[in-house]
Amino acid sequence: MPPSPRKQHTAYVSRSTQASRLRFLDNTCDSLMQSQEFPILAEALLSLCKSDDTPGPSTSSSEKVVSSYIPCSTENHCCALLHGLQELRKSNTLCDYTLIADDQSIPVHRVVMAACSDYFRVMLTGFMKESREQVVVLKGVTAGGLKVVVDFAYTGRLELTTDNVEEVLSAASHLQVSVAVELCSKYLEMALTIYNCTDILNLAQMYSLSSTQTKALQYMMDNFEVVSSSEQFTKLTHKQLATMLKDNSLKVPSEYQLFTKVLLWIDHNKAERLKHLPKLMKNIRLPLLAGEELVEKVSKVEMMRTNIECSDLLTEAKDYHIVTGKQPMLQTPRTQVRSNHLSIVMSHSQNLECYTFHNKHHGFLRDSPIPLFNPSVAVLDNFMYACGGKYDSTENNEIATARCFRYDPRFDSWYELTSMNEARKDFVVVAYNGKLYAVGGQDENMVMCTVECYTVATEEWDMCASISHSCYGHAGALCADKIYISGGQRFSGCASNMSCFSPATNVWEEKAAMLNGRCNHVMMEVQKKLYVIGGNIEDSYGFPVPIIAMEYYDPDTDQWSNCKTTCNIREAGASTLNNKIYIVGGINGEHYYSDLLQDYDPAKDTMTIVDRFPTRVYGRACCILTLPHFLSATGPI
Repeated sequence: MPPSPRKQHTAYVSRSTQASRLRFLDNTCDSLMQSQEFPILAEALLSLCKSDDTPGPSTSSSEKVVSSYIPCSTENHCCALLHGLQELRKSNTLCDYTLIADDQSIPVHRVVMAACSDYFRVMLTGFMKESREQVVVLKGVTAGGLKVVVDFAYTGRLELTTDNVEEVLSAASHLQVSVAVELCSKYLEMALTIYNCTDILNLAQMYSLSSTQTKALQYMMDNFEVVSSSEQFTKLTHKQLATMLKDNSLKVPSEYQLFTKVLLWIDHNKAERLKHLPKLMKNIRLPLLAGEELVEKVSKVEMMRTNIECSDLLTEAKDYHIVTGKQPMLQTPRTQVRSNHLSIVMSHSQNLECYTFHNKHHGFLRDSPIPLFNPSVAVLDNFMYACGGKYDSTENNEIATARCFRYDPRFDSWYELTSMNEARKDFVVVAYNGKLYAVGGQDENMVMCTVECYTVATEEWDMCASISHSCYGHAGALCADKIYISGGQRFSGCASNMSCFSPATNVWEEKAAMLNGRCNHVMMEVQKKLYVIGGNIEDSYGFPVPIIAMEYYDPDTDQWSNCKTTCNIREAGASTLNNKIYIVGGINGEHYYSDLLQDYDPAKDTMTIVDRFPTRVYGRACCILTLPHFLSATGPI
């Protein structure tokens, strides 16, 4: 007798009965879908009940079968299978192949080794003679390393120690077990110390472990002062050492200390290593040594005097110190700050503050020779130029200064430049093509329309074409080889003008006006668009009224558009980095100086608080500089 339908888990229904049920389900599912609350349930009902017609073994063509299939599985099957295979191997059951290394035999299953090793897959599934034999002798693989790799094939666990990792890596690489090689790589990265870093670096290079090689080098550069005093330092090859000397992330207190470390490395095996001295010295930034160190110490090293290439490098470094005013024109890779972290630098009063982004370190740099009150700043070749401003911080004092200074982060030092032709405050300085352009401003009761240009090569200021109107408290930025000036204060009030200056033709032209008149605002270029943020107008009593609307200008279409984000800030500083605008300090909506560092992302049109300074900041004069490690670190390197 055939089994009952219930035991078969199969129901046989007539077509008319099923059709009526399906119509009911259709209506039910349509209601569920329209309710927008149970669409998943509706789809599940349809898929379950509207299955294909499947006639039963003893039914007529007027009947159909509705069956339910539910897959069942276990999560532990893979582990159980591996465990079973390992037990079979341990008892030498069904093992059909033998691996021999160092005269030691290891029975295995062909299928397991071919499944986990590209080396064995080619050997055992092709036409090589080893595929027809029962034994293979492996050369270049130790028995200890082979056993660990075979255990890994059967268990998924790689038993690594500092003593066996090299032979396991050798075996895994030889047998092309890529997962085991990757695990060895990660183990080496976790095992890095000052006592094995060079050994691990050499292993990584030998087996082409790019990630481990990068991390080993970075570890040594981050801890160079300690590593260079250990035995591992003397094991470095000249190529490895040259790579580290060239890198900006190498952390050393000074270039002179780096110079002495290289001499120690050479003295360890002078007969063999002396020939590498010129190549190594090319990667030491000799111009960044103090003049006294060059003359009194480096010049007295015989190797530096007798080697022609080293002598030329020494002369180059001395010449760099002789022409202090023209140092920006002598920039080479050897005169760049040894750092890869950027900082925002703020100049106000006698303080020069810095905030380093990567470690959120807030610190102070060398004070300016004289107090600088609201100067205008610009950057050329990682030098900060601070020009003009007020003589003191007295609120009622409107007397401006024409003096200009240059801050050099290479030496944490200041140098006074030639003064401007006219004393200015509340003006704009824009850097372009080795020149500084000073536009507008005021001095006492005089509002200016004049423009002058400082050429770094000649160290002189020359007058340029004047702007069409006098203004102060305006904003300026460079965009596509042209200088743009927006807004500013006039005798008639805050303006909305946008003017454009072409340095190539020495001509000004007017552009579309801003949507809002404003002064004491900032304007920054991002992705060939100019963004205007903050500022104010003045009411009939002369009190500032904040302009919270933000807008941007497209030079290609000569049009302004409003941003969705607003910002209630004026007399703030601003700089751009990685297509973001960083806003520093300023006076907020409550008429207090702000302690915030904010960033505006034009791509997302969002404003974010990056950090808070310990004190409120008048950050109007700010810029982005690369500072040496010893200035941007939170503590000793």
